[in-house]
Amino acid sequence: MNRTRLILIFIFSACAFYISAAPFRVNAAEALNDLEIFSASLEYTPRPSSLIPTPSLPLASALSGEQLFQQLHRQTEPASAPSGHAYLDAKKFMFSRADNVGCGGVPGVLEFYSQICVKGSSQHGEDYKEQGDQNGDGLVDSEGMNAEHGWPQGYFNQAYPMKSDLHHIFPTFITPNSARANLPFAVVEKPAYSTANGTKMDWEGFEPADSIKGDAARAMLYFVVRYYDRNIRDDMNYKDFWAKRVPMFLEWNRKDPPDSNELRRNELINQFQGNRNPFVDDPSLADKIGAQVFASH
Repeated sequence: MNRTRLILIFIFSACAFYISAAPFRVNAAEALNDLEIFSASLEYTPRPSSLIPTPSLPLASALSGEQLFQQLHRQTEPASAPSGHAYLDAKKFMFSRADNVGCGGVPGVLEFYSQICVKGSSQHGEDYKEQGDQNGDGLVDSEGMNAEHGWPQGYFNQAYPMKSDLHHIFPTFITPNSARANLPFAVVEKPAYSTANGTKMDWEGFEPADSIKGDAARAMLYFVVRYYDRNIRDDMNYKDFWAKRVPMFLEWNRKDPPDSNELRRNELINQFQGNRNPFVDDPSLADKIGAQVFASH
């Protein structure tokens, strides 16, 4: 029984006693109304610094290799309908809740690749416009943000539920979103495009900044565990895009562990679509599965 439920039971019991006690008798409807107001105040309000308790994974943590891979595949089955949430609904939730971590005490979205915060509480990406060249890429994204799919949509024919699964979708300015296109994540030596915080691109790959490499890696590891048995390789060089890069993703996962924003995001997405990214809850699960098993899927 969670803490909120215990508090509600205690308050309800106190109200019941208070209602029945004389001479301090009150109207029951008023007491219940107070209880409803109290309950509403307990609704989760996201804060950038709030740390989400990591749920236990007793079945998964005792396994390794292919057995662990398959166990996580089953555990990550979303609770929602097979078609998932509508893409528009998912994007609205991403901009207004999941990635609205706040900018200096006011609502705002943290753009993924540059980690620039743009103020606002809108559900629509076009309302989060870059103010000047904030991300240092030499351009101004006056049309706002879009939704970046870690696993490009073209490789799964924009099919649901992959299209709307927020565990691999991030808010990005339109320029880096378009620049990446279908490029694989990679280590880039001679960038043709870069941002001030270290995100960069050449014509063969796209490298996230060091501070978000783990986020990108865990999104990709999740996607393969969840959807390996779907059509996610359409018109793709699977070895180049995925298999040969698995060791890189495992390294990124180790070097850049989840921060408070990523933990918070995982919790909110779970509330929205009914499943978690297990590699955010426990990054060590990735190495327990191992590069060979990941690459084979």
